[in-house]
Amino acid sequence: MIGNIVVRVIVPAWILAGALLKFGARDPSLMPKSFRNIAHGMSLDLKTTLSLVLVIEMCAICVMLFNRTWSRLTALLMLSVFVIVLIMELLSGNMTNCGCLGSYSPPPWIMLLIDSALLLLVITMTPSPLGTKCMTRLGNIQAFVMAAVASTIAVLWVLDKPVVAGSTLPTPATEAVVGGDEPLIVGGGGSSDNQAYGADASAEVSMDVTPTRDWYELDTSDWVGKQARDIDLVKFVRGLPEDLDQGEQYLIFYSRTCDHCQMLLEFHFGFGSPVPTTLVAVPENVEGFSTEGLLDNPCMDCRSAELPPGVNWIMTPPVVMALRDGEVVCVKEAEDSDAPECLPFH
Repeated sequence: MIGNIVVRVIVPAWILAGALLKFGARDPSLMPKSFRNIAHGMSLDLKTTLSLVLVIEMCAICVMLFNRTWSRLTALLMLSVFVIVLIMELLSGNMTNCGCLGSYSPPPWIMLLIDSALLLLVITMTPSPLGTKCMTRLGNIQAFVMAAVASTIAVLWVLDKPVVAGSTLPTPATEAVVGGDEPLIVGGGGSSDNQAYGADASAEVSMDVTPTRDWYELDTSDWVGKQARDIDLVKFVRGLPEDLDQGEQYLIFYSRTCDHCQMLLEFHFGFGSPVPTTLVAVPENVEGFSTEGLLDNPCMDCRSAELPPGVNWIMTPPVVMALRDGEVVCVKEAEDSDAPECLPFH
């Protein structure tokens, strides 16, 4: 009976939790990098790839729940794939989030421990044939556990709705128009929280230019030697300074909740920027910029810009660009705060 519980209850419940959380996030940027590379190799859209992953996981769950003959083999295959993918993520340097449980995923090494333990249990415990009473009992356990998993995740979806802002840049002054029972406030659509990370910009918010798709995946392989304003990602930035093509400058894409970004700025810009530096805030989620868990801005003389919400910006901040007369001298994604590779003007 224990083997049946492991293979036909615990493992499918674990996979169901991941599938539902990924469905709730619907964020292709949370997929493991190896999956994204496979999608690019097959010329698949990332959202199509995410949909295929969810379909495969749901089919595997159904097999494990309702087919005793194939349940153990399916569990072995699924957990083996999970373990291989997690090992690949760790080897590629991903120590933060594998996307296995959507935006709730712990670091890959924790997921690797859990999946490896489940795989070991499936290997060592073989489901035994069950009588009618035991089959009925197993079905009741399956129904209870699956309902508990789905209900818990539904509660998370409802309670964990993020509070977001549409912009981090200063908005034009609001104006009260009196003419009815209550004053109508008109003005800019950005965030009123101008004390947020990098909110000292003087640039105005311009008309948004966004990718044709609702996601953008960073690829810096051909940026060096190009003019910054000719790079697609830079074209999407709003609040970009007009003097970007003058002299030596840094352009840094960062998240206001990213501790690695804060450490880079504190270590290398906390006592003043050696050259004009613009911080480009990347929305923390598709809906907008997070208003909670914001970190202090160590760079007091950095200028501010931002990428518009409504797009999955798939990148690992901080992304540092060093410019000389508007030309990209170097660029580094996930720049290291202790030993940075792209700060040539320091």
